Amino acid sequence: MTMIVRDASVLVVDDEVSVRDALVEILRSHGFNASSATDGEGAADMVRHGQFEAALVDLVMPGLSGMDTLRRLKELSPDLEVIILTGQPTLESTIQAVREHVSDYLCKPVDMFTLVNSVSRAVERRRLILQNRELVHQLQVERGRLQREFSAAKRALERRLSQSPMFVGESEAIGQVRRFIAEVAPSDMTVLNRGESGTGKDVVANLIHESSGREGTGAFVKINCPAIPETLLESELFGHEAGAFTGAERRKPGRFELAVGGTLFLDEIGEIPPSLQVKLLQVIEHKQFTRLGGKENISVDARILAATNAPLERMIGRGQFRSDLFYRLNEYSIFLPPLRQRTEDIPILVNHFLREYGEKYTREDLRVSPETMAMLVRYPWPGNVRELRAVIKFYAFTGREDSIRESLRQAGAVPVESEPPSPPPVAAPGPAPAEHNNKSARLIESEMRTIMAALLETKWNQREAAKVLGISATGSLRRRIAKYDLKNKPVVLNEP
Repeated sequence: MTMIVRDASVLVVDDEVSVRDALVEILRSHGFNASSATDGEGAADMVRHGQFEAALVDLVMPGLSGMDTLRRLKELSPDLEVIILTGQPTLESTIQAVREHVSDYLCKPVDMFTLVNSVSRAVERRRLILQNRELVHQLQVERGRLQREFSAAKRALERRLSQSPMFVGESEAIGQVRRFIAEVAPSDMTVLNRGESGTGKDVVANLIHESSGREGTGAFVKINCPAIPETLLESELFGHEAGAFTGAERRKPGRFELAVGGTLFLDEIGEIPPSLQVKLLQVIEHKQFTRLGGKENISVDARILAATNAPLERMIGRGQFRSDLFYRLNEYSIFLPPLRQRTEDIPILVNHFLREYGEKYTREDLRVSPETMAMLVRYPWPGNVRELRAVIKFYAFTGREDSIRESLRQAGAVPVESEPPSPPPVAAPGPAPAEHNNKSARLIESEMRTIMAALLETKWNQREAAKVLGISATGSLRRRIAKYDLKNKPVVLNEP
């Protein structure tokens, strides 16, 4: 039974006085605030100047017909619910009423129970529509507020990441990685960091943990998969009970338990043996596991991060890595670019490591000359940032700049020319000997690389670059930049 809606404003439109008065009386006796009009024009005027929730409209009236009155009222008050009342029902008028989205279609004479329930349903429907519309509006407002707060929090996180001493660089590639970290860190997504060895995949994992909110609830637990023998890896991951195997004298919690509330970082996940991939998948999917030799199911709430430099897709094709595990680990992927693809970050990293290790070894005054910086920028860095860090650390330890050249020579790098930069010699008339031409070209290349290194180091501040190069006037430097067209050849330092 429909609940009667009290105090609802209802308009009765009928040209027959007796019918109109009877309908108003019935509605008022059941708690409705009923008013009446004799024709469509009068009804339109009342709706124009008042607030009505429902209207009973006779189908056949002089002047405006019932259908025309319905349309006029809907134009004035789109949310008004209209009930058609007629003593001459036809299939055509019924179909037309449906097309006009009337609330109900009643035939005269209508009994009191049917009338009251029809009006109550119409009023209740209107109120639910308006309430739903208001809730949708509030939801949109709240969603907009949350989106603005999320965007502001993301921007703040990106700014904090840009100031982190753990992840240094100003290239667009590194800026993109920071944006990825800021986007995924607050979520519960499993993240797979990909890239060559030494690019900083573990640093990114640490930053995700620190930015996720889990730093205050749990630890960052790392396990280097290839560093642990296969026979011990399961015990390291899931723990074991006393007596689970020879030498297991007491219960030992695994890395998953140690990471509860925090983050578990699986480094070089491509090295995990196939025998453990199934169990690892089950833990990620069901958030529970059993210790080695145990029967108890242990629930675990730990964020899973992984890293690899292995071609997992090819390993899947060879049957060496499970595709379902890959899909669970690769919910969100971050690629760390190799250092050779962001050479503009090399001077920044060099100075960062000089400050770090200069302080450690009490050599705060250490600097790198433009010639050496050019060599560092040109070197392809197969070991990426890790290799660069080791080279600068060795330099800070020894205090000898030539230790950098020694380190790169041991790594198989071709050293740059040792001659100091100087203007190219003027060629004599006639064909020059090949040896002389080769030496001139090398000198020109050396000067170009030296100037470019100083410009990169000072972020193209020509006054500061002139000081680094020992040039007394910036005009001389500008002439050299124009001479070698360096503004249009920023890749000169990347050439082998």
